[in-house]
Amino acid sequence: MGERCNNLVHTWIINSITPSIAQNVVFIENAIDMWNDLKDRFMRGDRIRVAKLHQEIENLKQGSNKITDYFTKLRGIWEELD
Repeated sequence: MGERCNNLVHTWIINSITPSIAQNVVFIENAIDMWNDLKDRFMRGDRIRVAKLHQEIENLKQGSNKITDYFTKLRGIWEELD
């Protein structure tokens, strides 16, 4: 069952990424190793985007919005920043 699940996830990942990226990871047999390789490759933060997210957090005001709407927006920024 473990090998079957690995093959299923491996295939899903390969079919979910662009062909040029797939060429670089297709020979990684273990799906978790492939996932970690992709995560390491694309997790590098964009410094300009990170600075903009910090600025969005600093400038975010509840104003006339409901607290749930305000928190949802704030949480979305936090998650993108993370």
